[in-house]
Amino acid sequence: MRRNEEALSNCVGEIERAGSEALAVPADCAEQVQVERVVAQAIERFGRIDTYVANAIVTVYAEAEQLAPEELRRVMDVNFFGVVYGYWAVLPHLRASKGSFLHVSSALAYRGIPLQAAYCSSKAGLRAFFESARVEEQTKGTGVAISLVLAGAINTPQFDRDRQKIGRQPQPVPPIYQPEPFAEATLRCAERPIRELPISWGAQKALWGQKLSPRAGDWILRRNGWKSQHTDEPKPVDAPNNLFATLPGDPGAHGRFDDKSRGSTVWTRLRLLLPKG
Repeated sequence: MRRNEEALSNCVGEIERAGSEALAVPADCAEQVQVERVVAQAIERFGRIDTYVANAIVTVYAEAEQLAPEELRRVMDVNFFGVVYGYWAVLPHLRASKGSFLHVSSALAYRGIPLQAAYCSSKAGLRAFFESARVEEQTKGTGVAISLVLAGAINTPQFDRDRQKIGRQPQPVPPIYQPEPFAEATLRCAERPIRELPISWGAQKALWGQKLSPRAGDWILRRNGWKSQHTDEPKPVDAPNNLFATLPGDPGAHGRFDDKSRGSTVWTRLRLLLPKG
């Protein structure tokens, strides 16, 4: 989800109250020059970069034929190019520190689902991009680790801010998890890089299902792919959204689905005990 200046400032305050240091640089990650400025200011303030985490996303809940060209282009500009611009800008600094580039991806990088053609395409494209980049860095012996965390469904405020053409309140595809276990797994992956880390049993099932029987996945999605992505609450299709600009206010880390969300993921804890891959 894309954050505004107020939310970024609040995040800085939380980090500083916890006893650490932080710097907020508001920017549009779809603009290469602005991404380069973020990296440059981080170097100026802290002197080096050990880990770069690419996390911002936007999406449009709509069937593929309903997507307007400018909507699809904007999703790709933020989700795909925004991450690539970060990689290009930070790579020399990560080579110097033998650091890590971590992309917060999704299980949907492996499995496209109805209503999410734009989002899934951006994530699938980045997975292939970083497969290429990872081998290139390994061959050159730069010491740069490239990791993808393949997240399942997270209870974040994203679902109140996404553009949608379904006329209903969007929701994550159950099972839904709270942000905290995902944040903990992502931090662990930043400290001890893993090539690809599925986070939650739901994400792991999606990956295995796609590898074993994509046609079975098609059948399940024909039955449940629409209704699993929204509640029964009506929502105007012209409701405010963050596709082209951030929305005001700081929504925090949790979305509206606290009562439906799990606070831990045993599968991910067990996966992190295995040797890194």
